[in-house]
Amino acid sequence: MAQFYNHRRSEQFAEQITDITAGSIDKAQQYIYNFFLGIIKNYQSEAILNQFDRLFIRYEEVDNIKAYYALGEIIFHNKEDAFKYTLLRCCYILNNNWAINGNIDACQQLVDLFLSNSIGIPTRIHKLKKLRQWLQSFAQSEEYRTLRALSGRTGVRKNYHNWSERFSSYLLTSEYTDLNKPPEQRQYAETLSRKLKKQFKFDLAMYTARIGSKSDVPTQRKNPTTLGDGVLVLIKKVLNKEGNENFRNVAKKFCNEIRNMTFLEFKENLLAYLGISQDDLETTEIMRLTVVEKLKHFQSYQDDQKMTLSLLHVACNRVLQYLLLSERRKPSEFLQLSLELNNFLSPVILLLKVVLVFPNSRLYLESYVAELIQFYSNYDEVECRSFINFLDVLNVTLAIFDEDTNYSLIKMKNVETDFPDVDLENYRVFSQRRFVNLVNQPIDRQDTTKTLNFQQDTTKTLNL
Repeated sequence: MAQFYNHRRSEQFAEQITDITAGSIDKAQQYIYNFFLGIIKNYQSEAILNQFDRLFIRYEEVDNIKAYYALGEIIFHNKEDAFKYTLLRCCYILNNNWAINGNIDACQQLVDLFLSNSIGIPTRIHKLKKLRQWLQSFAQSEEYRTLRALSGRTGVRKNYHNWSERFSSYLLTSEYTDLNKPPEQRQYAETLSRKLKKQFKFDLAMYTARIGSKSDVPTQRKNPTTLGDGVLVLIKKVLNKEGNENFRNVAKKFCNEIRNMTFLEFKENLLAYLGISQDDLETTEIMRLTVVEKLKHFQSYQDDQKMTLSLLHVACNRVLQYLLLSERRKPSEFLQLSLELNNFLSPVILLLKVVLVFPNSRLYLESYVAELIQFYSNYDEVECRSFINFLDVLNVTLAIFDEDTNYSLIKMKNVETDFPDVDLENYRVFSQRRFVNLVNQPIDRQDTTKTLNFQQDTTKTLNL
């Protein structure tokens, strides 16, 4: 009864300072954000967790009375969506700061607050009752599961509850590209995704260096893939196929020719560059139907237009989509056939070639792969082994051709022969860090309709 009286007294007192929110939910949210942005600079994590618990879980007055009444405004106006957004953003504001400082325990304690038994206790206080209903709903939501999955992640896990978690760097793409997510959540997801990719590249380089040395000392590096020692053979095959630099040079040469093309000519030449043109006898019927014909008719009303950055953007992204997804956002027929035949490298090389032409398309590639992972994650690992192998091959190939990495295939044995040496056992794989001079493209990034002028190295990253 005393708690009921105190809440009632607080609500009466709130009438005297309702001008702090002025009936604006946006303003109320900002008061709460500012409160946590302020205390995170001056409070210890234990005190911050206590303030969070008092405000969002127990709905009690905190050190900033305006934040308390701001939350009351959101509850009073029955804005559950605004509450959830505010709650999530505050969680990621705290998580971002704690993760940067290595305070992973605080991140985990924060998400555990939503498991408090007090959330399920009945109450006669109207606002507290509404708040607990919202908290119970939030604790069962996909947003909370994502929050738990991200909180406390510092690198690549050694054990996973589901095979799809091993490819979290792709799943995180959908998090940080979703403009409806709180900015702090997107920032946290992007930072973590970048960290996972960097960790994978490092582990791959260290693992291949050790197993390639043929030393008697057993390797202490864990294989970041499920391909076994075959990952070394895969790298050799990729490098031996056309050579690391040759892939880049061919892409660069193609890009230099684009500026003089119409959109129709570009589409025809892009298919030829990928090796899947209409006239190529080795192009399968499925490839003709799912990629060649679709791209031929894609935005045909612009066929006479001079090539622009915008047209390059949409065309490359659409080719990636054709290769991976059907119109119903399921695995494409081409991908399904490749998986059935255990043909992983061929589709991956096609994806790589597109990314080398337009590096920004990698973001779309990762988004499409995330959709595929979500689709296959409903199946047991055994049932989608081919798809997992495809992901491993894709990860390795993208790591080989990343801008800050250089993999080389060096012949170790001096074998005299009149024919090309195809025995990969005679070669060693070497990896080293590349120092790339990132020069902006000579294109006005505010004007994507501007005609392309590929005088610089177009394999460099474009920041649109």
